[in-house]
Amino acid sequence: MRLKDKVAIVTGGSRGIGRAICVKLANEGAKVVVNYSEKADGGEFIGSADKVVDEIISASGKAVAFEADVANRDSVYEMIDSTVRRYGRLDIMVANAGICPFSEFLEIDEELLDRVINVNLKGSFFCAQAAMKKMIEKSIQGRIIFTSSVSSVFGGELQAHYCSTKGAINQLMKSIAIAAGKYGITANAVLPGTVITDINRNELNTNPELKHYFEERTPLGNLVTPEDIANATLFFASDEASCISGATLIVDGGMSINLQ
Repeated sequence: MRLKDKVAIVTGGSRGIGRAICVKLANEGAKVVVNYSEKADGGEFIGSADKVVDEIISASGKAVAFEADVANRDSVYEMIDSTVRRYGRLDIMVANAGICPFSEFLEIDEELLDRVINVNLKGSFFCAQAAMKKMIEKSIQGRIIFTSSVSSVFGGELQAHYCSTKGAINQLMKSIAIAAGKYGITANAVLPGTVITDINRNELNTNPELKHYFEERTPLGNLVTPEDIANATLFFASDEASCISGATLIVDGGMSINLQ
């Protein structure tokens, strides 16, 4: 097991990419805190974090769910403090939580812009800051990993607010990598492309033309899965990446380089 006795927090861990990361890290021996937000996981997703925890435990892993709004600094710090009180340490922080409410640029108002910035950018900032403080306090050469996006590099007509925050996350990650290096802590980012998740699965299945378009754009011929992103996250969390910091890793099947 590559993460035996390690402790990890995964924000937005109740579904999609976050769920896959939680399961992957747990399967490799980590004790996983599955973060969720009642605001984000309402409606049909109520209980999703508990299901992830049950899935991990049924596979002989260790996990616990923790409700925290990453956009709230005090909530984030309480999550990190609670994790260290429970397990005695924090080795891996995966700042994965994010939102992307598609909207025409001219229709994005201040309230929507603030919400996207608060969750995506400020949430990632608070999680990294709180985690790094605990890692330094405990003399742990930890890992801070961000789920960014290929949208941090490329624009999107309906994603001006989202693309901006993901681009900022890349720069945040690089700055943290510099600040954290002296403590042996690494910071890196995984940049997913189009990923099949519970959010878009129905749309892709009911719109075969859209799915075919994305598959045709992808040199490997198939869309990325949450497990593919989890594999990249596991790499950054593992000892194999102990000398990698400040790096961005695109996981999109080659879609972003296919400009023809």
